[in-house]
Amino acid sequence: MTKVSHPSRCLLILIMITLVFSMAACKKTEFPKAEESVTGFFTALSKADLKEAEKYCKSDTGNFTFEDPQEEKLINLIFSKLNYEIVSTEEEGDTATVAVKLTNLDLQLVFEEMYGKIFDDAYDTALSEEEMSDDDMEEKMMGYLEEGMSDSEAPVLTSEFDVTLKKDKDKKIWVIQDDDAFMSNITGNLDEMLSE
Repeated sequence: MTKVSHPSRCLLILIMITLVFSMAACKKTEFPKAEESVTGFFTALSKADLKEAEKYCKSDTGNFTFEDPQEEKLINLIFSKLNYEIVSTEEEGDTATVAVKLTNLDLQLVFEEMYGKIFDDAYDTALSEEEMSDDDMEEKMMGYLEEGMSDSEAPVLTSEFDVTLKKDKDKKIWVIQDDDAFMSNITGNLDEMLSE
């Protein structure tokens, strides 16, 4: 009969301890995947939760609030048809690129239609020699915008673009580099039209 000696048992315990520590060492404390930040951002945006969406952006101030209920209503409408798909993700060091396919309202067309109606109203008002106050004009603009964005046949725009992210060691997440190109893509190039 073979007898197990103490050195064998000690060796076995030593091997088990080594395995436990080596497995613990293999488990890195990593950042979540970059696409998780993109998913969190677009999910929050689709719910018009700009405070939550802002957490995933470089420009996060942490104190976003709507100025008035009308602004909140417009934001809800602007992102009411938002749909996104992550096409690919590439992480390299502290930088990541996530390719996104985004479908949302074509805000440029919605605004162009609204401006057309406002100009028609202004022209009709001028011909009738009546005056339209600034408040009346603003109310009509908001009404036309709401109507255009709420329409089930409202124009949508689908685009593919890259989202650039960088690791934020304080937040322990990847943050979106929300530059002009990014803003242009998520607003359907509305910023370009408004800057003209």
